[in-house]
Amino acid sequence: MYTKMRMWGCTIVKNREYRTIDDKQMKDNYEDFTQMKKKARPELTALRIIGLYVMIGSLWILLSDKVLVMFHVSDSVFKEISIYKGWFYVIITGLIFFLIIYRSLRLYKESIDYVLMSYDELNSTYEEIMAMNEELDQQNSELQRQTNALMISEQRNQVIVDGSYDGIWDWDILNDIYFIPDKWKKEFGYEPDEIGKKISQIKELFYPGDWEKVKESMDKYLIEENGIFESICRIRKKSGEYRWILTRGKGVLDENGKLQRIAGSHTDITERKKMEEKLESLAYYDTLTGLPNRILFERKVTEYIEQNQRLAIINVDIDDLKRINDLFGQEAGDKYLNYIANSLTAVMSDTDIIAHLSGNQFAIAHVVNEKYDDTKDTLELLFRQIRIPWEINEDILFVTSSAGLAMFPEHGTTFATLMQNAEIAMFNQKDKGKDGYTFFQPIMYEETLMIGQINTQLRKAIENEEFVLHYQPQYDLKTGKMIAMEALIRWNHPEKGIIPPMEFIPFSEKTGQIIPISIWVFKTAIMQKREWVKKGYEPLKIAVNMSGHVIADESIVDILCEMLQNYEIKPGEIEIEVTETAVMLDLERAKDSLKRLRSYGISIAMDDFGTGYSSLTYLHSLPFDILKMDREFIKNIKTEDEDSFIYKTVIDLAHNMDLIIVAEGIETREQRDFLLKYNCDIGQGYYFSKPIPASEIEKMLV
Repeated sequence: MYTKMRMWGCTIVKNREYRTIDDKQMKDNYEDFTQMKKKARPELTALRIIGLYVMIGSLWILLSDKVLVMFHVSDSVFKEISIYKGWFYVIITGLIFFLIIYRSLRLYKESIDYVLMSYDELNSTYEEIMAMNEELDQQNSELQRQTNALMISEQRNQVIVDGSYDGIWDWDILNDIYFIPDKWKKEFGYEPDEIGKKISQIKELFYPGDWEKVKESMDKYLIEENGIFESICRIRKKSGEYRWILTRGKGVLDENGKLQRIAGSHTDITERKKMEEKLESLAYYDTLTGLPNRILFERKVTEYIEQNQRLAIINVDIDDLKRINDLFGQEAGDKYLNYIANSLTAVMSDTDIIAHLSGNQFAIAHVVNEKYDDTKDTLELLFRQIRIPWEINEDILFVTSSAGLAMFPEHGTTFATLMQNAEIAMFNQKDKGKDGYTFFQPIMYEETLMIGQINTQLRKAIENEEFVLHYQPQYDLKTGKMIAMEALIRWNHPEKGIIPPMEFIPFSEKTGQIIPISIWVFKTAIMQKREWVKKGYEPLKIAVNMSGHVIADESIVDILCEMLQNYEIKPGEIEIEVTETAVMLDLERAKDSLKRLRSYGISIAMDDFGTGYSSLTYLHSLPFDILKMDREFIKNIKTEDEDSFIYKTVIDLAHNMDLIIVAEGIETREQRDFLLKYNCDIGQGYYFSKPIPASEIEKMLV
């Protein structure tokens, strides 16, 4: 797995050099080997030995004999000395050779020992290096594994960054370097080098004011140094469009526990914010006018109340919206509501709150100036704006409205109380004639409370059948014969006795109890009619008053028609009286209902003619058979005077339209004679008879 090259004191493994002997030792060893190399010269040493031997031998031979000759040594001595001389030569040369050979062998031994010592050292070093190589090989394998894992992790992270919908970010706090992936930059229309890496450069992309909010959250997180950083802001794309971004991040601490970087994600939540805004709009704003609805109105008013801000709560009800819807359709009615919404917005100040609560009902919270109460001035301006004629389809409409006001804190300290009292004041204004405004007064609440109590009592009266019918005869003025009677309801209260209709019918109109009461009256009158027929009494027509709420309700008209059919009512036996005001509640529906009822053979009378609009248009377009002049219309008739032509005109008008005319409230002979003179057909009033129970009527039928 690896290659190695052994040298003096070192081994090379994978091109890496590991030193086992320090530099000084290496230098000393090198010098010693150099000296040994110089001394270890075999050929020179051999030549020296031979040369020394030849020189010593030659000198010995030449000089030793001459010395002996010089001393005149005898032959016998010479011979003996020659023997000693030979041994001496051998000894001397042997000693010399010994020294020479010993020196060479010693040098060789030293070299061998040194080489062996170096070899041992190198072998030990080699073994250490081999062990080190094995360890390094393991470390290299582990490093390679970690490198591969890191590369895989980096690839995985890059895949996550590239494939993630979110933008990954990393802020090196110490060096103030902010990292954003190129993919995220490209999605915002920027090239990689167009956005800097400093926070000071990044903040230029924020929507004005958003950076301060993000910085506040960031500073708080840097101080706390725990948890998760989170903030919402708007970031500008290169196109100029701003996108909502949810930023989350978590800090990384160094070994000292200090934040050194924060990393996290940017999530584009623009679509979510749009959905939230849409849901908020649906939850808190009226879809038709764009004004706040009741929920948002309550929240804002409550905030003003908590701030102890003096307010005028104004409840505005458009009086004639139903008429606009009936005449021109729902679309026209919606346009008019938008017109009113714009009118209110144009008049009220920015601090005021305008809301569309329902159909024809608006509400305003007007902030009252503490130094000067401008509420009345504002209301006058408001009503002048509303009263401006409205043009639709080349028609000019004059629409009125009714408003009620409750002041905070005088008339209530909670939203519910203020709204309740403002509505009470508004209905009080409607009762007074509409087209105006009324400030709440405590007595109004008491009256409303009384209405509620009466409503409860009326409910019980219906369940317990506490009502009775009295009948007032109608006479043919020419013959003086009783020809019909009007059924008039009375409330036989268990504690208060007989209560006349004017004391409870208006309340029943407001509470909705008029519908079950009207059905009871109609059914009771028919049943009484059937009973008198069975008894053989002369069949006289019975007139029954009907509320506009009944005539305008198709389901109730269905019930009346079913009664007429089940009880086999003959033509001319039942008459229904409706007021002009009742018809005006829903003109077209009233017209259809009256035609349906008339198809069963009953007659239709306009009651209280002279107290309402007295429009000839309604007389002509609606299926009336009878015209009843109200008692207020004729109460001042005494003798011939300059106003007599009015009565004659009304009577002539009715006859010209083939209508029978009935005069109510005749109390004197003079009134009867006057009406008879001008050809009035039928008379009714205390002059003839007051309303009486059925038992007394029977005495008159004999």
